[in-house]
Amino acid sequence: MGEMNLAETVILLHGIGHNRMNMKGVECALKAQGYIVFNLTYPSCKMDITALATWLDEQLETLNIWVVSDKVHFVAHSLGGLVCGCYLEHALTHIPAHKMGRVVMLGTPHGGSEVADGLKNFWLFKLVFGPAGQELTTATRRSRQFKPDYELGIIAGTKNWFYPLGRFLIKRPNDGCVSVESTKIKGMKDHLILPVLHGFMGWSTQIHTHIIYFLQNGVFSHEG
Repeated sequence: MGEMNLAETVILLHGIGHNRMNMKGVECALKAQGYIVFNLTYPSCKMDITALATWLDEQLETLNIWVVSDKVHFVAHSLGGLVCGCYLEHALTHIPAHKMGRVVMLGTPHGGSEVADGLKNFWLFKLVFGPAGQELTTATRRSRQFKPDYELGIIAGTKNWFYPLGRFLIKRPNDGCVSVESTKIKGMKDHLILPVLHGFMGWSTQIHTHIIYFLQNGVFSHEG
C-alpha cells in the first residue's frame, strides 16, 4: 500500500435518515490507520441535495478543512455520496487541486432507486425522508448525474434479505435499496461488488479494508 501523508483528513457522510453513528465503524477503522476523521451528522431529511451540499460547504469552511489538511478524502454512504458529489462539483473550482484526495461511495444511488419510485407519493415517505427523498427516484437521478473529476471508487452490495420491499421492487441484483447497476456512474475509477446489505455497509469490516486500500492506492483490491 502507498504511504500516507501525516495530515490526511477523511470526511464521512452517512445515508438518508441516519446519523454519524452509522459510520462509526468506518471512523474507527480509519483512525486506526492514522487518518484524521470528521464524521458528520447532517440534516438528511430536512433539505434537498443542493441545500445539503451547501450545508456541507459551510461546515468544512468552519472547520477550515482545506487549510489545515494536506489532503482531504471523502467516504460517503448512499445519499451521502450524492451530497458529496454535488458539493465537490462546485468546490473543486476554488479549492487547491493538490489537496483533493480520493472518494469512496457505498451504495450511492447515482441512477436512483426503484424503492423511491414506488414510495415517492406515499405521505409517510414524504414526511420522513423530506425533499432529498423525492430526489432519489430513477428519473431524477438519471437526469442529474455529476462528473467525478477525482478518483472515485464505488462499492455496491448484493444482499437484500433485510428489505422485502426492495426485493419486490428491484428486479436486478441489489442491496435491498439500490441496484448494483444504479451505483455506477460515468467517470468512476473503480467499482466493487460485495455480498453486503445497504444499511449495514458502514459496519462491514470487509468494506473498511477496501476503503482503506482505495484511499491509499486509488483502486480496489479485487482479490479475495
